[in-house]
Amino acid sequence: MKIPVIPHWPLIGNAWAISQDILGFQQRNFRRYGNTFMFYLPFGQRVVLTCDKDVFKHILQQQHKNYRKDYDSNKLKLALGNGLLTNEGESWFRQRRLAQPAFYKKRLEGFFDTMNQLTLAHLQELSADSEATVQIDREMMQLTSKIVIETLLGKDIGDEMSQLQQHITFIQEHLVNLIRRPFYRFSSKWNGKEQQFQQTMRDFDAILYAIIRQRKAAAPQNDLLSMLMDARDADTGEGMSDRQLRDELLTIYVAGHETSGYALSWAIYNLCTHPASYQKAVAEVQAVMPDGQLTVKNYKSLVYLKQVIDETLRLYPTAYLLSRESKAAETACGLEIPEKTLFLLSTYFLHRHPDYWQEPDAFIPERFDGNTNVLFNSEAYYPFGGGPRMCIGFHFATMEITIVLAQLLYHFDISLTANGKPVVAEPLITLKPKDGIHVRLTKKLT
Repeated sequence: MKIPVIPHWPLIGNAWAISQDILGFQQRNFRRYGNTFMFYLPFGQRVVLTCDKDVFKHILQQQHKNYRKDYDSNKLKLALGNGLLTNEGESWFRQRRLAQPAFYKKRLEGFFDTMNQLTLAHLQELSADSEATVQIDREMMQLTSKIVIETLLGKDIGDEMSQLQQHITFIQEHLVNLIRRPFYRFSSKWNGKEQQFQQTMRDFDAILYAIIRQRKAAAPQNDLLSMLMDARDADTGEGMSDRQLRDELLTIYVAGHETSGYALSWAIYNLCTHPASYQKAVAEVQAVMPDGQLTVKNYKSLVYLKQVIDETLRLYPTAYLLSRESKAAETACGLEIPEKTLFLLSTYFLHRHPDYWQEPDAFIPERFDGNTNVLFNSEAYYPFGGGPRMCIGFHFATMEITIVLAQLLYHFDISLTANGKPVVAEPLITLKPKDGIHVRLTKKLT
């Protein structure tokens, strides 16, 4: 079966519609053309967009070797270099094998106390007044930035890295514009955006390479950087070069804190708009940590809270689009796939597909209370990607999000404030809340 092609303009293809509203573009065309359709980017670049679970499985798991990273990843390389998110082939495999031991679940539990202490310190700043109105996504981004910096680099150099947090939004917007807007790369050269981007990357590089040099001259510490520096290839005995370390540090920093920060923000939004789920989550937190103490042992009993997180990642997957490019022509899932076809895998609409999920747009954490629940579909759930390239940091992220959410619910009553604007998703590189999520935090008398 040939993939249906939607109408498009000569030369620019469907670029205008995508740049205006990429989620709306997907929704309209999935409804009209089915689970998979083809559209065009400028200059004849064909793209297949799909929310078909069988195509997801084919590309990410069954035939992953027939697909590579794509145009979008090449743009991300401008910032992230050849980190695990963007690297390819044998180089990626070697890098993944080197980095994997640092992300083993048991090893990551060594960061539990650091995550918990940083969370409590940040919440103490928020509780200076008995009641405060805050933009919770901004607070969560600041907190997850602190957490990833200290667990990644150690306590002694976190201040240097945190100075660059303000530049992350600009980097994202610049890269998204390069990907989605065909003429942006030309305009950015005369309006100063390209120069600003290059200067920002020089700032990042100066700090990261200085940190690597300092750490190599010092004793190993209990952080991810030390683990990555100590890693050795099983076949050659070689470690990572300074350039590889730089790329992985920046990848972990940029990807790590942003995805967790927005996942936390969406979880809080979901709980605040679903009172029964909110009360159930609070009751569990109070039962598991009646004295306010959260430990590696008792946090594993926060079963419902983890269901809340899973359901949040279903409705608001921070990685709302995954992308691959076909290496050769093939027939997959009954579809004729030409060589060098770019695939966009719509996690957002896969997770809300009415053929795969009952009550797909409803927030029902209980659907994750066991694999036999009829509301759950493991074959249509890819919050961290899938196959060999599944996110290496998903254990880190899950632990971090659980800790922060539990402490928030223990120490505060949380409610949305009426600021006159509905909360809507804004898809940049990750899925963020447009105009923020504004909440009222009322300190509990514990």
